[in-house]
Amino acid sequence: MSTDRGLGNNSHAARFLSSYHWTKERDGFGGYSGITLAPDGAGFVMLSDRGHLIEGTIFRHGDRIIGVRSAEMTPLDFPDSLFAHPSIRDTEGLARDAEGRLYVSLESDNRVLRRDLDGTWSALPTHPDIQSLPNNRGLEALAIAPDGTVYALPEYSQDLQSPFPVFRFRSDKGWDQPMSISRDDGLLPVGADIGPDGRLYVLERGFTGFGFSSRVRRFDISPGDGVPGETLLTTEPRQHDNLEGLAVWAASDGSLRLTMVSDDNFLFLQKTEIVEYAVCK
Repeated sequence: MSTDRGLGNNSHAARFLSSYHWTKERDGFGGYSGITLAPDGAGFVMLSDRGHLIEGTIFRHGDRIIGVRSAEMTPLDFPDSLFAHPSIRDTEGLARDAEGRLYVSLESDNRVLRRDLDGTWSALPTHPDIQSLPNNRGLEALAIAPDGTVYALPEYSQDLQSPFPVFRFRSDKGWDQPMSISRDDGLLPVGADIGPDGRLYVLERGFTGFGFSSRVRRFDISPGDGVPGETLLTTEPRQHDNLEGLAVWAASDGSLRLTMVSDDNFLFLQKTEIVEYAVCK
């Protein structure tokens, strides 16, 4: 069901396009915290925070989402050997590289796992600064550049004024932290993507007793501490649901689109919502 909810957003450089309430009569459906899209914005993979993937296609009429078709949900077949506690698999961030390999971040033990094209899972090397992140407040947002560089952001910083670190993984150099982004307004990073323009886009979420609010900022990837970036949009509490996954792609006219998906926390009062905005500049 497509709706016009969101037209009242406090948008800076993005224009609301549509919101689609996606339902599926399947046990375990929902909880989507990560999304990747094909370059044309149609084909998708979504990640549930209970460890399954769902693939499908988004259908649009003009700029409006009019339907979603998907295959069956498939569990992530992680080998138990990758886990000290196999029952704890808090999957949060999702990204796909240019060759089609999937990367998944785990918030519970602060690691990134990779699924190769043959289906084999492996873990990226660890880093002390990542391993020291608090349990359940660790690596939340994940993005991959065209050259295969992985970027990961936690929803944690040292205090309410400290910036959020941006960790970078390069296969020949391992992990480092080239930059950090500013923290303010009670918003925490929950999703990320590298846009066709090569910049880092970060989806942030806030929560009050009245509901969830969201913000999307974009950043040039260059050394810096507490970089404020450019705010593309902010939303008021309850304007959208609990938006957690972000994908950035280019429409046929060359304009950039922001596609976001909400995590309904498997609660009746929440919903799986796919929301889209067009970047105006």
